Amino acid sequence: MKIIGISGTNSSDSPTEKLVNFMAQHFASQVEFEVIELKGLPMFNESNDLSNQEPLKSLVAKIEAADGVVIATSEHNRSIPSALNSFLEWMSFTVHPFDEKPVMVVGTSVTRQGSASAQLHLRQVLDAPGVNALVLPGNEFLLGQATEAFDENGAIKEANTVDFLESCFANFLRFIKAADSLQIPDEVRFEPGDYQVKTKGHNGDLPMVVSFSENRIEDIKVDTSGETEGIADTVFERLPQEIIAGQTLNVDAVSGASVTSYGLIDGVAQAVKLAGVDPNILKKRPKPSKSQDLSPLEYETDVVVVGGGGAGLAAASRVLQAGKSTIVLEKFPALGGNTVRAGGPMNAADPDWQKQFAALPGEASVLKEMLDYDLAKIDPEYQADFKALQGQIKDYLAGKADYLFDSILWHRIQTYLGGKRVDLNGNEIHGDYDLVKVLTDHALESVKWLADLGVEFDESQVTMPVGAKWRRGHKPMESQGFAFIKTLKKFIEEHEAGQILTETPVKRFLLDEQGQICGVVALNAANRQVIVKAKAVILASGGFGANTKMVQKYNTYWSQVDDDIATSNSPAITGDGIKLGQSVGAALVGMGFTQMMPVSDPKTGELFSGLQVPPANYVMVNQQGKRFVDEYEGRDVLTKAAFDNGGLFYLIADDEIKKTAYNTTQASLDAQVEAGTLFRADTLADLAKQIKVDPQTFEETIAKYNSYVDAGVDPEFGKEVFDLKVVKPPFYATPRKPAIHHTMGGLKINTKAQVINEAGQVIPNLYAAGEVAGGIHAGNRLGGNSLTDIFTYGRIAAKTALEKM
Repeated sequence: MKIIGISGTNSSDSPTEKLVNFMAQHFASQVEFEVIELKGLPMFNESNDLSNQEPLKSLVAKIEAADGVVIATSEHNRSIPSALNSFLEWMSFTVHPFDEKPVMVVGTSVTRQGSASAQLHLRQVLDAPGVNALVLPGNEFLLGQATEAFDENGAIKEANTVDFLESCFANFLRFIKAADSLQIPDEVRFEPGDYQVKTKGHNGDLPMVVSFSENRIEDIKVDTSGETEGIADTVFERLPQEIIAGQTLNVDAVSGASVTSYGLIDGVAQAVKLAGVDPNILKKRPKPSKSQDLSPLEYETDVVVVGGGGAGLAAASRVLQAGKSTIVLEKFPALGGNTVRAGGPMNAADPDWQKQFAALPGEASVLKEMLDYDLAKIDPEYQADFKALQGQIKDYLAGKADYLFDSILWHRIQTYLGGKRVDLNGNEIHGDYDLVKVLTDHALESVKWLADLGVEFDESQVTMPVGAKWRRGHKPMESQGFAFIKTLKKFIEEHEAGQILTETPVKRFLLDEQGQICGVVALNAANRQVIVKAKAVILASGGFGANTKMVQKYNTYWSQVDDDIATSNSPAITGDGIKLGQSVGAALVGMGFTQMMPVSDPKTGELFSGLQVPPANYVMVNQQGKRFVDEYEGRDVLTKAAFDNGGLFYLIADDEIKKTAYNTTQASLDAQVEAGTLFRADTLADLAKQIKVDPQTFEETIAKYNSYVDAGVDPEFGKEVFDLKVVKPPFYATPRKPAIHHTMGGLKINTKAQVINEAGQVIPNLYAAGEVAGGIHAGNRLGGNSLTDIFTYGRIAAKTALEKM
């Protein structure tokens, strides 16, 4: 069951906001509870209808998709706050998401008297024509003296108050079921035929054909070619089946793919209207029925893996290779986590392969800098490796070779230097030597292991994502990180001893009589408890990049992390595994450091809209049409430079640079140009006008850059590695803005992926791999190292777990 909680105020850290957040956390084991805030919403204006535009449009969709809504109000002159009143005006002007929607009203007050007047006012508004909500009668939860009611963790202090809130909420859940059962479907008659419609998917237009008989939706066909493979597949598999089976548009959006879900529902609604029926009739029909059996489901396995991204699937596959059994628990409907959103290049030094590629202008200069680097700046544990690397570089340069240099030591030292950072408090951090050594020693082994399982790598090119600092990326032939997930999922499903349970978030560990971990307890989509008994638990649930509040809580690196900052992460990546680890005393490391992805989509945080090309071909210009940074720099350096230049900037490319782009097609680019999210022109002057910069300044910027490519030297910003010039039309400008990308910190582990507690001891039977663990990347991760990390330490976690059985 899905509940939307609305904090009816735009004040930060108010008791009203705390109450809704407490309810979301307290009732998380019973329902899916999402809190939405009113901060940043436009005030209601009848002469300027914005209800079908963002951000209001998304809120309408969420309320329509919810089973019920909880609205919290504070007492304000015996009425509801103006922000809540304005919001409800929007929700009843030309859109009506509250129509016959079950609503529970709760309230807070700074005085002892509570918020009865405001709640009464709110009930009157919700009962009014145009809103027409179904308000839970009685059960008024009034929290007086609210400023003193919560502890430092945001929990209500008084047990009696919590008991009463639980009673009211239980009545609300029964009220929702009763309201749903009273919905009597209206008879409808469609004009039979096939109706072609277009709706908005995640990556652009989503063409659909919906077929009707006289009284039924018979078929829904969706052209998914424009969508990112792997991310929204569950939407296209599940929602058409549910809509047809229930003959209803009242279906739940798929977690992690809400934009595509709402787009598909909206497309069917368009077709319903074309077929002569009001789609609101189908939206009010009951949701497809689900099993009411709430008895626990029990499983037993050798290793249970928490998280179905790259690290988790790698661990599970390694367990199966050893002839043991495993169960993967994934909180979202689809597998993949952040791996499916990754660009695909995976770092691993492979000098024999890399020698077939010519060195780029400037790469030798980067190597020479290492010969002049002050050894005293290298931490003691890395100095022996650094000296050995200098010897390798001297031999390479002395031979005047024209091929691409690389070595395991170069990968190790770049990982170390790339992560060596100082936070705002003056604290220095760098990667744990032993962890970094294991990562770089076994990187190529991980590539070969994946290839043996069926991942096909493109050996015709060596790639480099932004911030990787060197060309050592092994890129799959198939699109993005989905190639890894597809292969590993297939491998697990082909083994009887392997099982994958999606929509099953883990809530706590199962402990034996000695207090040691012996499994996990989860909750599935049907609200049934899932108990998995296991000899070992591997946490592979990712970091917390989609949990802005958690990023803000721990942040010690960025001067500010805005509430509305975008993220490139899957919505599933909210720190669940880290919190699980803390529940059994796990130590944390590096939590204050978060990596921003400088070249993210300004609106969605996505990586692969527009043209994403290798950094040797990056040309970044600010909102004045000028370059502002060495585009070959690390991700945090690029991010800080972007923030210093207003956040928004543009990646400039020509027709030749376009050919080096990752994971796109000409059809996709054309659609983005038409939508206005990518700019294209036959002249630089015209492109400048489109992005609203001075044409002369812009042309001078590009002319200078081209001269630097010819000279192999950038006197302005020090870029040293170049490939192509910007000369051949058409020219492109991709809008970019930094977004949260990777959280450096996490659970403390050793080289065997065992989780370490705060006393420095191994926690028996508990392992961690991937972004849930900290200590490797320190303050900043090299682009391409995350895939190396998850597939290397995912395998190691499984290997250790098997050895300890």
